[in-house]
Amino acid sequence: MEAFSVVSRLREAKRNLDELMVRHRIGEVSDKEYISNYTALMSELSVLEREAVKAEFQYNHLKRVIGEFVGGRHSSLREQIEKCYERLPRMIEEQNIIDVEIAETVKRDLELIMQVLETLGHERSGGLVESEAALTLERVPGYPEEDFFDEELIFRKVTSVVKGHDDEIRRIIRAIKMRDNVLIIGRHAEGKTELLLQLHKCLGGIYFHCHEEVSERELIAGFNPSAFVGVNPVHMGCLMQIVSGEVKGLPIAFIDEIMKLRPKTQIILFEAMNNKRFLNPVDGKTYYLPPEFSVVSSSNIESVVQETPDIAFLDRFGKIIMWRDTPDDAVREILKPYGLPSRVVDLILWVRRQVAGMRYLVPVSIRNLQKLALEYNRYRSTYRNPEELKKLIIDRLLKVRVLNVFGLREFEEAKKKIEQYIGERLGGVV
Repeated sequence: MEAFSVVSRLREAKRNLDELMVRHRIGEVSDKEYISNYTALMSELSVLEREAVKAEFQYNHLKRVIGEFVGGRHSSLREQIEKCYERLPRMIEEQNIIDVEIAETVKRDLELIMQVLETLGHERSGGLVESEAALTLERVPGYPEEDFFDEELIFRKVTSVVKGHDDEIRRIIRAIKMRDNVLIIGRHAEGKTELLLQLHKCLGGIYFHCHEEVSERELIAGFNPSAFVGVNPVHMGCLMQIVSGEVKGLPIAFIDEIMKLRPKTQIILFEAMNNKRFLNPVDGKTYYLPPEFSVVSSSNIESVVQETPDIAFLDRFGKIIMWRDTPDDAVREILKPYGLPSRVVDLILWVRRQVAGMRYLVPVSIRNLQKLALEYNRYRSTYRNPEELKKLIIDRLLKVRVLNVFGLREFEEAKKKIEQYIGERLGGVV
């Protein structure tokens, strides 16, 4: 009877999803609530569909075994079982043959066997009609790929935050819709991390930031922050959270700076991306990921070191997106709410371009530009003084990434260029 329960729950989830889509179309449900509920329902449908396939396999196997056992005696055997089913209450209450505690289990088993025998009888006689076969496991039509999530809504949500990359974002969303693995490659500080965070916010899944010290244990099983004390429980890793169902929404791993994973950790991730399974190094067991599992990741193009990623690593990604630099027009749009004078915005963009061409300075991120704009807006009267503005620009935008003589030399060079720019173009009050 478990199969019929799965079908019932599957149909209920489908009805809830249809209702949600209608309520969103007529404006009863906000975009934020719709995205949250939609991804949750799609996740539930995915789990129920897998349970339905499993139950159908078990049901067909039971039908085959019973068919081989009873031969052509379906009707007579079914009549005998029906008599036992009718006498079941008396066998429990009066004759005390069956214990009350297992009576319900016996009842369900008898009902299932009777239904299977009835199906076999209809099939042998050629009289099985879809409307009559109430006991067979009905297949609820799955949602087509285009209904996996609302592409335009996700696009609008993400591009409202990540500016200047509409084309790349559309291509990434299409790949996610195809349940494919995506690698985004671009320069540091151009909005890749923010993109992953926004996609994670809209679609669910899990966000994971990599660094050189991330081990396969942290990626998969997790770690115990007080292992020597033995107080806190183990925190599950990225993949185990998806397997355990703790992750809400779609089973997607948004992995930032994926190139920093060590080779041994990459191999485990390869297995997960390829075969939807992985070996947990803690308990030695193999765990299976949902068929819809995918990885959306990013990596920086570094100017100091030359990355040589493994060919097998790159081959696991169905789509590799080259993330271009954020155009000046997009940066201006991002800074517009802060009300900066146009000459200050021109200066900020000029500094950003200068730093981007330097080897030992950290590229200027959109995040730091916003922080600069916020401080300027709050202390506007102070930063109308060109000397104070110069200090703000240097403090906020010039950061040495390599602390050696070459890095310091480049810092001084950038500092002099800023002083020259302000002296020539912003000599008076800003």
